[in-house]
Amino acid sequence: MSRLLLGLVLLVSIAGWAEEIPLDNCRQLPIVKANIEKRQFQFLLDTGAAVTLLNTKTFSSSETTEIIMQSWNGTVGAPAREVVLREFSIGDHTLFNLKLLAVDLTSVERSCQKRVDGVLGADLIAKLGLTIDLKNHVASLDAGGRSPAERFTQLDHHVAACAEAFNRSDDKTFEKCLDPDIVLLTSKGDFHGRREVMQHFKSYFGQDPPVLVSLTPRGRHAIGNVIWIEYDMVVTVGDQSMKHRCTAIYQKTGERWLMSNMNYLLDEGMK
Repeated sequence: MSRLLLGLVLLVSIAGWAEEIPLDNCRQLPIVKANIEKRQFQFLLDTGAAVTLLNTKTFSSSETTEIIMQSWNGTVGAPAREVVLREFSIGDHTLFNLKLLAVDLTSVERSCQKRVDGVLGADLIAKLGLTIDLKNHVASLDAGGRSPAERFTQLDHHVAACAEAFNRSDDKTFEKCLDPDIVLLTSKGDFHGRREVMQHFKSYFGQDPPVLVSLTPRGRHAIGNVIWIEYDMVVTVGDQSMKHRCTAIYQKTGERWLMSNMNYLLDEGMK
């Protein structure tokens, strides 16, 4: 029970984390950096703008229409072009296949005296779960911005790649799957930190016949950028196999899911 409680306490404490993004400024309005298809751009944050707009100097399209702009610097009519962004990311949050309008933002750039690639309006601020802290010049991103299904799919790819690295005794690749402060709880003892955990796992690498591991999820739970999974884990050596009940906690760090906690015991009834 104490091990389960330890994992749950860790899960809840990590889940309360919200990613902070530093902000630049333009007069009294903040500017945030965004990545669009692996390139960095800067957007004026304007909760008074109903929709997000792009700058025609930065983004171009052949489709042209007329719109009315209502924002921090008044209401004006302007020609606009529709642009499709395949990926739009701020911090660790990504939106896909956005259809946005691009307009001439020269007047905004003159006022800011710096490049402005777009105005991030209330529509995308809400979708991203962005909270703006003007006093501390940061924006906070809600850790639960993605749907659980999207997070599970992304994690499944990472777990499969890590299991493959383990099964081919690729310790360097497998080590990158572990959080630096990982806690591993086993029937053979408890191991704290990536170095100790790797020392434990290295005894499984390079064996003949090889030690092979497969993981089958029994239950999955997502809280923000943390996922807790209950597994049936089968360890196979030659023609012998052992089944373990296993629980693992993963935390999203950058573009990778790192294992931050794992505990497993041999299921004596399943050999």
